[in-house]
Amino acid sequence: MSLSRLGDWLASTTMAGVSGALPSVDVDMLLRRALVFSKLFTKSWGHPNTFRELMKHKAEVMSQRRAEEVWKSLKMNMIIEKEQLSRGIRVIDGRFRSPHAMVYPNQMPGCLQWAKFRAYLPAVQRKGLCIHLAGTGDHSYLRRELGFTKGLLEEGIGSILLQNPYYADRKPPSQFRSSLENVSDLFVMGAALISECNYLIHWAKSEGYGPLGISGVSMGGFMTSLAASNVREPIVVVPCMSWTTAGPAFTEGALRKAINYERLQQLVEDRSYLEELRSIPNQNWVDEMYERQKRNGLGLAHNMMCILMDEFTCLRNYPVPVDTSLCTAVVAEKDAYVLRSHGPDFRQVWPGMRVLELDRVGHVTAYLQRHHVFRNTIAELMHRAEEAKRSRKESN
Repeated sequence: MSLSRLGDWLASTTMAGVSGALPSVDVDMLLRRALVFSKLFTKSWGHPNTFRELMKHKAEVMSQRRAEEVWKSLKMNMIIEKEQLSRGIRVIDGRFRSPHAMVYPNQMPGCLQWAKFRAYLPAVQRKGLCIHLAGTGDHSYLRRELGFTKGLLEEGIGSILLQNPYYADRKPPSQFRSSLENVSDLFVMGAALISECNYLIHWAKSEGYGPLGISGVSMGGFMTSLAASNVREPIVVVPCMSWTTAGPAFTEGALRKAINYERLQQLVEDRSYLEELRSIPNQNWVDEMYERQKRNGLGLAHNMMCILMDEFTCLRNYPVPVDTSLCTAVVAEKDAYVLRSHGPDFRQVWPGMRVLELDRVGHVTAYLQRHHVFRNTIAELMHRAEEAKRSRKESN
């Protein structure tokens, strides 16, 4: 058995009995009920100053594809903590200060500021390389090593496994497991990963690797799309088990019951907090919240969640990747977490990209049993990018 197939087998046996006995949507809901003790957004929406800074950064940088300009204006220093050569593969543990933390230190204090990664890079034939972002609950490198790295190395493709902010070594001491404490933490994560992936792509190119790509599953898939929006050259983009906005996942999907809406409701009833939000330029969140509430009666907190998710996570608010023919989204037909019918279609937001739908599987079953599809999609697009690169050289 190859290492890649071994990884799939180990992953699939985790819930093989459950996923084989129940419909896919039921497996998604069963897992959510099993993890109901793990609440999200237990403290607040986030400090108004954080939202103020995020809005400014989105308007001036992220929506203008200017992440590269930001980190190039900073004194970046790549720190290689460990490097060894094993069977022709460079295994590197490294870290660098997140450009976002350098610009907005109050958003990413302490351990959050250090972007840590592990890389598996072919030493001789330096070809394609893919950055893999962590999915929901992925606090180690192991899942991505087994599900992606080993199999892609067999195709000659290297991998960089980046730790997400708020995960693994970057998890704040007060945070319980994967339960983000503030709604704004999700948006800070996205902004940080945009700049961190941008810097890693530059570093990988300087090491002689290419073509380059970004991929991730679930939350990692959504962060992949955000990160790709600010890259100024054609790259491979494979978001898996995600869609064009995170809003429906938190307001209507299987995750909605994990959110501490009672606490969030208290804050949107706090006049002083709302006045601070009102003072943020170029937005109308509070008034829109009341208007939506009059129309649907779903609750102030629910409506504010929809508004903020649209503001910071909808891909319509970010640039389209340079070459969408190198972009493929892999989705599950029966996903109970990512509700595609409740957001804009990927092919409308990124014209020219492809959507690959996995039949008869939900979010959890696809994650456990379809890593070979994720890998094959990455490899196929990498080879296509390599051929295009070769053709450009020959024509010149």
